[in-house]
Amino acid sequence: MSEFDRIAPGVVAAAGRVQLPPREPQMGFEGPYLMSPALAEAVNVALHLDRPLLVTGEPGTGKTALAWGVAAQLGCDEVFEYRVRSTSSAQSLLYEIDHLRRLHDANRGTHETLPYQTYLRWGPLGRAIRSSRTEVVLIDEIDKAPRDFPNDLLNELDRMTFWVPELKRAFHAQARHAVIVTSNGERPLPAAFLRRCVHHHLTFPAADTLVELVRLHTGELTLAEGLIERAVERLIALRDVTGLAAPPATDALLAWVRVLAALGVRADDLAAGAPADALPALGVLLKTPADRALVAGRPLR
Repeated sequence: MSEFDRIAPGVVAAAGRVQLPPREPQMGFEGPYLMSPALAEAVNVALHLDRPLLVTGEPGTGKTALAWGVAAQLGCDEVFEYRVRSTSSAQSLLYEIDHLRRLHDANRGTHETLPYQTYLRWGPLGRAIRSSRTEVVLIDEIDKAPRDFPNDLLNELDRMTFWVPELKRAFHAQARHAVIVTSNGERPLPAAFLRRCVHHHLTFPAADTLVELVRLHTGELTLAEGLIERAVERLIALRDVTGLAAPPATDALLAWVRVLAALGVRADDLAAGAPADALPALGVLLKTPADRALVAGRPLR
């Protein structure tokens, strides 16, 4: 038994076949999640310290899906997800009260006392803090939030407690929760916020890891022999082209292999030396005209 097994409310293991709960297909979270030993260690450290885990890395490397991988291992039924926008407020992560509806009802005289509870909606972090069991909270793409958003959460994340003045009541966490925060690095985060987090950077996977990942996610498909390995080689060669604005990531690779299977593409059709713009379904991998122009006519190793 490890130290983490003794002190953490739950412990995740590095495994290649962590089956995720069913999700909407367009969200891209169906299938297994491949967790490296280093990433599993970071999750366990965050659980042990009762701190948020800040996960950084380029888009498409599995930062968001990590929350469902952790939830699957900890036996959670769902992930309390908050997708950050430029208009997000820290309070909405905890709770929101529909003051306009309350005022409208007051003007119509439909309620005598108009209790705030009638108009209150708990946010993802507020739901977790009020829960008696360990929950997984995902604060996705925090770098898109307004400047003060991270600092407005310092006390709540530190103490896992919050005050609702309308109810004149404080809520305190009854269990440890896994709080996963993702960032694409579009803007720097405040130092005070960073000090309260455990950090892990997801680098782009090596070729053998990519092959295993594709096999895990395409097991139900009939693929031509060697197609996965050749597709991974071409993807890495594309990413090696200097100057790409949006290099293709793992989510693009998974989608591309599925398209290649549907088109009946063979491994020989992806041989090295062919021009990059001759690759089938290139639009799945490269998403800007500038990137398409950059690789046009360029032979891939």
